[in-house]
Amino acid sequence: MSKFENWELFDKISNVQLNDKIKDQLDKYFSFLISENQKYNLTSIVEQEAVFLKHFLDSLFFTNIFKLENQKICDIGTGAGFPGVVLKIFFPQLEVHLVESNNKKINFLNELIKILDLDNIKTHYSRAEDFCIDNTEKFDVVVTRAVSELNIILELGAQLISLNGHFVCLKGPKAEEEIENLKGCETKLGLKFEKKDVLFDEFLGTRINLVYKKIAHTPNQYPRQYSQIKKKPLGK
Repeated sequence: MSKFENWELFDKISNVQLNDKIKDQLDKYFSFLISENQKYNLTSIVEQEAVFLKHFLDSLFFTNIFKLENQKICDIGTGAGFPGVVLKIFFPQLEVHLVESNNKKINFLNELIKILDLDNIKTHYSRAEDFCIDNTEKFDVVVTRAVSELNIILELGAQLISLNGHFVCLKGPKAEEEIENLKGCETKLGLKFEKKDVLFDEFLGTRINLVYKKIAHTPNQYPRQYSQIKKKPLGK
């Protein structure tokens, strides 16, 4: 039986009616995450309350400003499955693709998917810039959480998004600085800044979620090789 008690927070944030299945899946997720953590180095956060709030709940904050229905979603740099696996648990109608360049984490995710009995969710052992080559404009939504700065991650993922699709970036308090550093260069990728949601939580601190819309095809020159992107990010 779960020791977590603040389920009402998930109701409020996700606008999804919580049921026993969701609670059971999150409990199993937590248990497997902690049991495999030493093997795979998945998270520095191990206390149950903190995992449920700082990983699970934080993965859902953007769903208050962005409607999830039956989209095809790609989670770049998913790590231990945040936010992609959490989104699949709360919105089972989604088609979710998890992209991760760490093979150990891919192994963890494949086992996790079996344990949670999830379908229509797939892992991809690949770097984002390589994944783009075979998956140009195949996704309605690309989502990232705590992967890299905007002027890097937007270039890595823009090519994946179909026209009129969206790029959702889950960020912390440095987001404002990252927007400044980007200097409006998202337009070079065919993206248009659409929404920003800033919220403060006593436990999580400042969370800033950013939504970009794909309004034009991303030029074929993007994404560049990662070494080039890192050396000279957009806006520099």
